[in-house]
Amino acid sequence: TSLEVCHGEARFVLNGDGSLYLPDQHSLLLADLHWGKATHFRKAGIPTPQGIVTSNEQRLRAALERHPNSRVFFLGDLFHSTQNSENYRLRSLLEDYPEHRCTLVLGNHDRDLPPWDCLAFCEQVQLDERIELRHEPPGCDFDRQVPFAEPNGEDGGNETARGTRVIAGHLHPAVLLRGAGKGRARIPAFFFNHWLTVLPPFGTFTGHHVLKEPGSYYGLVDGQVFALNDGM
Repeated sequence: TSLEVCHGEARFVLNGDGSLYLPDQHSLLLADLHWGKATHFRKAGIPTPQGIVTSNEQRLRAALERHPNSRVFFLGDLFHSTQNSENYRLRSLLEDYPEHRCTLVLGNHDRDLPPWDCLAFCEQVQLDERIELRHEPPGCDFDRQVPFAEPNGEDGGNETARGTRVIAGHLHPAVLLRGAGKGRARIPAFFFNHWLTVLPPFGTFTGHHVLKEPGSYYGLVDGQVFALNDGM
């Protein structure tokens, strides 16, 4: 399913697979696929499920076909490590959709970049006068356990222009749901506050981290997306 929401003057379509579509910019955003991770783990002798590659391919094809002719931006960590056979399957997939213009906003894992005609690279994107695309949220510092810094905040690290919304990945955001008794479940989620949007990881072989920041959360369960309480 999909859910259309508005934050400020911008419209967002949140898809149940973790991708985000900007209808006013005709742009599809996906974060943290970590393509090639399963093969990288197997080469290191770490057993991984056999269906991961096929699952990721099917989900990416479905996302592209859901938004035909859109611009596609991968918000970092498209690749997990060095190039391997799994990544060449990604090239073949992207070449099947030449009507999409695909750009990778470089992430911390994107260090072995292939010379593909079907994929452009950049450090960040000013999508329009209101929206900026990055991999890491401004001010992110995992060593200090800081997911992001507020614009012009006392801790510095964020000089985002007034009125600009940053859309990023990197944090693999999730929420912890508590039920009756000791029941609890951690689910991936989109995060929004007054200036920042963070996408959940699109890849199926990634971790998730509970983000305990005030804001609006939209959870993902079995391809469904739904709003959670503000201020979690």
